[in-house]
Amino acid sequence: MDSLDTIAQRHGTDKATVFTRTWAKPHGYTPHLERFFSELREKPIRLLEIGVGGGESVRTWLEYFPNAQVHAIDIVQDTNPWNSPKEKPHERYTFCHGDQSCSTFWSCFLANHGDNLWDVVIDDGSHVSADIIKTFDALWPHVAPGGIYEIEDLQVAPETLPWLMGFVPESASGVGDKASIALSKELVIIKKL
Repeated sequence: MDSLDTIAQRHGTDKATVFTRTWAKPHGYTPHLERFFSELREKPIRLLEIGVGGGESVRTWLEYFPNAQVHAIDIVQDTNPWNSPKEKPHERYTFCHGDQSCSTFWSCFLANHGDNLWDVVIDDGSHVSADIIKTFDALWPHVAPGGIYEIEDLQVAPETLPWLMGFVPESASGVGDKASIALSKELVIIKKL
């Protein structure tokens, strides 16, 4: 089986260690993510990604997690099959148009799609600190025990870091529901108890 990074490179997502488009740099998230994702690889998980653009990462998740149901949210719609509510480019994929900064959107989304818990949540959306926090507050209660919540591109919203650091004493002292917090370059991965 190919590594997450190999699959990500094949689908052209900037999450990989190599990215050939000129408008962005490779972030190199995939080696860090695979440490957490590998145990879920063959399981029938539910994955949600906020901010999917042209669908490069969606195609990566669909290949890496062959039994996953992949859901995506983006504020932009109808620019390609992966961000169009009218299309179904893959039988295990569902797209929802929405604004992660809107509490009403999250209430409606969870009413329609929150009947089961999420095993993986990836926030690659607006990269605005207030939106990151609002999204986490809405979705964290709906993350499954042992689930993973990932926030990307923290360099764009450095004011998010003090909020994230507030989780460390809770996790380190065994209080609360955050089993671990892993920080990497531009990335945080939070695992739920």
